[in-house]
Amino acid sequence: MKDKENWVNMYVYKHAHFSNRTSNRAESAHSSLKHSLGTSSGKLKTVTLKVKKWYDELVADHKHRLMVESLGEGTKIVFDKVNAARLNDIRLKVCRFAMDQIKLELSKSIIPKKLAKECKCLIQYNYLLPCYHTLAKFDTIPISCIPRCWRKNYLEGENHLTIQNATPVPPNINNIKPITPEFNYALELICEHFANAQSEQEQINIYQLIEKTLKQIDAQKLENLKGPTVVEAIKG
Repeated sequence: MKDKENWVNMYVYKHAHFSNRTSNRAESAHSSLKHSLGTSSGKLKTVTLKVKKWYDELVADHKHRLMVESLGEGTKIVFDKVNAARLNDIRLKVCRFAMDQIKLELSKSIIPKKLAKECKCLIQYNYLLPCYHTLAKFDTIPISCIPRCWRKNYLEGENHLTIQNATPVPPNINNIKPITPEFNYALELICEHFANAQSEQEQINIYQLIEKTLKQIDAQKLENLKGPTVVEAIKG
């Protein structure tokens, strides 16, 4: 179809899009990151520290907004004491948007005519939240049926700067032995040539070669990498 990209709703209506059917969130995140970096050049270490600071501030702001949202509760839908008590296990534990959606679905679950219909609710696809058919099964709605992304403690107790399931670094990383016997043999040859040198100048030459190699290794470390050269075009 020529204009397929204009029919987004038709293709995503049974996917978790959380009312996001455009790329505006990604573009906003990219813009925020670029603004935080300030420049497109610089050492890799400097850029990494700036990205870390930006992400830390993003997580802190997310936690703050979750806290503010969870402390409030919408008043568009008000229940009697019996049905209000069904929300006790999730009250102040989920964000306001999720709470409002659940209250709306709960209001439908107490209508017999609604429950008689076949479940074709899109809320469980679009927002991963339980529909009124599911809520009708519980006397008290458990927090376990609310996805983790809607919970207030979503970001608590987690280290977002650590790669999950990463291979641990050996404690004796500085004492790792050479991998191949060929490397061992090469080191032995260097020591042998140095010990059996015919003159002091020959030993100096071997030492200078080793020193040059070590400098090349140090120059290749990430913190010593230089950024690309910026070419400023002169107009006019």
